Amino acid sequence: MKFFEPIQIGTMRLKNRIVLAPMGTTTDSTCSFNAYDLAYYEERAKGGAGLIMTGAVSVSDEFEPPACQLLNSNKHVYMLHRIAESVHAYGAKFAIQLSPGIGRMNWIDPHTAPYSASPCPNYYNPELICKELPIEGIHKLVKAMGESAKLAKDAGVDMIEIHGYGGYLIDQFISSKWNHRTDEYGGSFENRQRFLFEIIDEIRKTCGKNYPIAVKVTLDSMDDDEKPLEEGLSIIKRLSQSGIDLIHYGRGSYSCRWRMVSSVYQHPGFDLEAARLVREVSGKVPVMAHGKLNHPDVANKAISDGLVDLIAIGHGLIADPHWPNKVKENRLDEIVPCIGCGECHFNAMKGHPRPCAVNPLCMHEKEYQLYPAKTKKRILVLGGGPAGLKAAAIAAQRGFDVTLWEKNQYLGGALAAAAAMKFKKDVKDQLEYLIRQVKKYKVDIVLEKEAILEDVLSFHPDRVIVAIGANPVVIPIKGHDLPHVTTAIPALLHPETVKQNVVIIGGGEVGCEMGVEFASKGKKVTIVEIAEDILMAPSFVANKQNIRYMVEHSLVHVLTSCATKEIKEKEVIVELNGNQEVLKADTVIFSTGFRSEHSLFEQLIDKNIDVVEIGDSQKPGKVIDAIHQGYHCMRVYEG
Repeated sequence: MKFFEPIQIGTMRLKNRIVLAPMGTTTDSTCSFNAYDLAYYEERAKGGAGLIMTGAVSVSDEFEPPACQLLNSNKHVYMLHRIAESVHAYGAKFAIQLSPGIGRMNWIDPHTAPYSASPCPNYYNPELICKELPIEGIHKLVKAMGESAKLAKDAGVDMIEIHGYGGYLIDQFISSKWNHRTDEYGGSFENRQRFLFEIIDEIRKTCGKNYPIAVKVTLDSMDDDEKPLEEGLSIIKRLSQSGIDLIHYGRGSYSCRWRMVSSVYQHPGFDLEAARLVREVSGKVPVMAHGKLNHPDVANKAISDGLVDLIAIGHGLIADPHWPNKVKENRLDEIVPCIGCGECHFNAMKGHPRPCAVNPLCMHEKEYQLYPAKTKKRILVLGGGPAGLKAAAIAAQRGFDVTLWEKNQYLGGALAAAAAMKFKKDVKDQLEYLIRQVKKYKVDIVLEKEAILEDVLSFHPDRVIVAIGANPVVIPIKGHDLPHVTTAIPALLHPETVKQNVVIIGGGEVGCEMGVEFASKGKKVTIVEIAEDILMAPSFVANKQNIRYMVEHSLVHVLTSCATKEIKEKEVIVELNGNQEVLKADTVIFSTGFRSEHSLFEQLIDKNIDVVEIGDSQKPGKVIDAIHQGYHCMRVYEG
């Protein structure tokens, strides 16, 4: 694999071309790196990455509260130095991404107007108008970038990356959409770049001409007018002539976040389509890209074809810190696939330590380790969905005697239905990984075995894990029990039963995904949603924007604020704007949620059985709930 070849970035030599992509990590009120961050970065260095990069670190708190960590005093150097030492121990290099601010994108303080290049709406609260950053403020931030870079260098950090990407403060200065200044930092395109290039000069002044500097830059904003492509290419050309050591490009803006932060629906290496354009203007400066490059064949081809010099992997290395070593040792079946759910990003924005749906150890690398079972107890897992599979694999890995009963002919539960959609291959990969794990650890799997109380009792288990999932909710309107009416899981698992005119009742995430899936197969699809809009449940913004985009660019017909009144043999009667309408329908699919059934769990409690209820059996939830509960219920079990 070409990405295992060493590379020189300025005065810094990397052992390979695999980079932990910069991703912001939340912190406590000290705004410092901590022991959890140390363990997180150390694990990815141990896993084989050649360069470990932090997410955006603020250099000042004068004009806005730091979104992540802060580096503006010697007190902040302590943990940064410890992280650098830990990363270096594994032969990797350590880089820090520095940011002068996020400007109009600030969400930390929702009540105080942040500063931006010019007065403009705050992204999260458009009624909150940003204040124009005064010239003396610009000068202070430029100086702060240099001072923080020097602190990082003294802490043992090997490279600085300037965060000029994603619509944050530097981008707001560059963009004519947000920058309406009439001084030397506004007006002409050259003036709008002044802030960025003064920062580069200041870091060179404080850290010396030989200290490596990278710049992360927005090539273009895609479906938004914040950054035209020609401006992005012009900036990259100027950067390549400025003496910097690495260009890290990306695409997108907050209006199409799924181009900035990869969604479940995108294909591997989606940002590589612009790499040749970047190469044409980047000269001899090495180029790095990101965007689902945790697929070895795609990443290797990108370097082999000369598209990029380094591959930055973000979510893929959150899911599996040891991706590089596993690829190098040809242990591809052991890689934990990222499913693109974005729970890492979604929950970090809420202030949580960044979690990972498929890696419960993320940000808990030292806390949640597994230890061998003290005695070989008998564990019975009821249900072979993601929660049951994870619990069974962890129990067997610890050394317990594990049996899994699954009522269907297949494993996977609701995850199998999600994996059936062609644009969710990442989910399919995760399901296949979970199945490989239970087989690897020799779990006794019994299919077509429904769990009933008498059978469970006669099995004499020491512990029972109830992971039988939840039942679909079917609204009891007239005609709901007709033979052409079904629910999401059987429709997705048996698409041959879905006829030409499809009405989906429910416009949540599953309903919208089904709509796109069946429309791509030539079906005429209508989504009926009683709420005022589709996709109303809180979820990862990139996925929500992306599936909305897919719905809007498919032939799916969407009716919102629309009530389903009756289902007939060939049609559905709905009420829209006070009027009844008739929709053609030879297949009707309810996508109206799930409801847990607790009777078996309660019966086992009554029999004094040691029993735990997890996943959708406990409460309908998401993959992160299922896998984490499956992991922890057997991690903490003493036996």
